[in-house]
Amino acid sequence: MISKLNNRELDQKIKSLARAENKLLALVVEHIKEADRRKLYLDFNYPNLYDYLVKECGYPGGSAQRRIDAARLLAVEPKLKDKIERGEINLSQTTLLQKSFREKGQRVTPEQKRSLIAKISDMTVAETQVLISKELEIKIKEQTKVTHQKNGSVRFEVTFTREEWESLQKAKDLASNATQSNDLPTLIKYLSDRFIKQKEGSAATVAVKKQVLQRDQCCQYKDHNTQRLCGSRWNLHIDHIKPKWAGGTDDLENLRVLCQKHNLHVYRQQAHIKQLSS
Repeated sequence: MISKLNNRELDQKIKSLARAENKLLALVVEHIKEADRRKLYLDFNYPNLYDYLVKECGYPGGSAQRRIDAARLLAVEPKLKDKIERGEINLSQTTLLQKSFREKGQRVTPEQKRSLIAKISDMTVAETQVLISKELEIKIKEQTKVTHQKNGSVRFEVTFTREEWESLQKAKDLASNATQSNDLPTLIKYLSDRFIKQKEGSAATVAVKKQVLQRDQCCQYKDHNTQRLCGSRWNLHIDHIKPKWAGGTDDLENLRVLCQKHNLHVYRQQAHIKQLSS
């Protein structure tokens, strides 16, 4: 029993378990990297790796994202697995790196990524943040905080630069006649509604697209075995159930909504069928 261990034995047991936990974590990250490479989540009817890890594997959202970040860094630097296994780098550090790389975009080369992975070994999260800021010339930003409250409302805390804040205030003043308000939530809602209306109205077949979107409202891709619906509402596309090359029409009955990833997944399947039939 744990309660019967003396202090030295308890110390050794905790350290042994920590080493085992790091080894298991490194193995998990390696498997997630392979699942990402194969786009395994599409076969299980999920639009992305994040949803697969949360809904299929049971990870909390933050834990899933940290493992995805580590897996994608592992694809760049295979030595990262050993560093995670030895406890030299933790998932909070890999997430900081990935966020910074996404912010810088293609300006960060694979060589720079590997160099930074080597440099952050045995650093604290705070030291890692300072190093990344210096190496990539990124300003250290406070994290955005989102809190879901009991009544269904959401508390959103974010830090703006002086220029961003001044721009937001100017937008609020310019929109005041239309919003009849002086508060930021009203401005954000007003601008969001205008953007959504503009994007939805830009397609050539507006009427048909609206009808299909209103009817389906989310990705209609179904798993062939479980018949489970994807249901994603992110980056939706109109898809022909029976492709045009096979005689499909633009009738509403032949149209459905798919998310971007399942749209591409279905396109690849249809392209393979077309190739076999030709």
